[in-house]
Amino acid sequence: MTKTKLNIIKLNIITAILTLIYISCTVNKIDLKPKSKTNPKEKTQNLFQESKDLAPSNQEPKDLKPLNQEPQTLKPLKKESLETIISKLKEIAKKLETQKEQEDQEIAKIATEKFDFLNTFTIGPYDIVEERAQTQIKRIIYSSLNYEKEKIKTLEEILEKLKKNRQNQIIATRFIHHTSWGIQSNLENDLKSIKKATEDNIHTLSKEAAKKILIEVESNLELKQGFAKKINETLKAYNQDSQNIKTNDEELAKNIDENYKNSDSLKPIN
Repeated sequence: MTKTKLNIIKLNIITAILTLIYISCTVNKIDLKPKSKTNPKEKTQNLFQESKDLAPSNQEPKDLKPLNQEPQTLKPLKKESLETIISKLKEIAKKLETQKEQEDQEIAKIATEKFDFLNTFTIGPYDIVEERAQTQIKRIIYSSLNYEKEKIKTLEEILEKLKKNRQNQIIATRFIHHTSWGIQSNLENDLKSIKKATEDNIHTLSKEAAKKILIEVESNLELKQGFAKKINETLKAYNQDSQNIKTNDEELAKNIDENYKNSDSLKPIN
């Protein structure tokens, strides 16, 4: 029994020694495979290049200018801006005066040729139009129609249809005495304002006041152009009987009402 126990003890000792040897070899096992795919030679070159990039350079960046360069001389924007506005106002005034002279000459020709229907046209039995206002109405309407007899006659036909109906008389009145006259009257008032500002008050005119006049006159010029475009579109649609506006008086009244109710309908859509 004693010999058997000794043999068992020896066997256990040998087993323990072998186990320790195995564990030791497993822990200290060396992985011979490289953990990175980086080429050692390439890595060395990259490090060299990075070191080179950090070195100071004697070349100036192309997009940077020397700090001691003198800045460009700034122009007096306020003075230049006011002068520019005044120059624009004078140019517009000159064009308005030339336009007014041409309109009066063409109106005289139309009267001579006997198709100046606005001279005698009335909507209601008590419709009285001041001569100055009547001239302003002629200026915008006839000039918008390029003083063409056929177009003027067509417009007369449209207005005669509208005045037959009491409700439609309001639409015709608004077209002539509100929309048309309003635009032309405002432009002529603008001309007076420009002359006063650029001649009488030139030395006291502020930039803000000049700008306000410029914005006003440019807006009214835009409305007059919009009116001319719109009225020619109306005549074209009427001649083509588009949407039955030539054969149906109510459709005609609806068209005129929608397109000339106020100045907003004449402004271009941005």
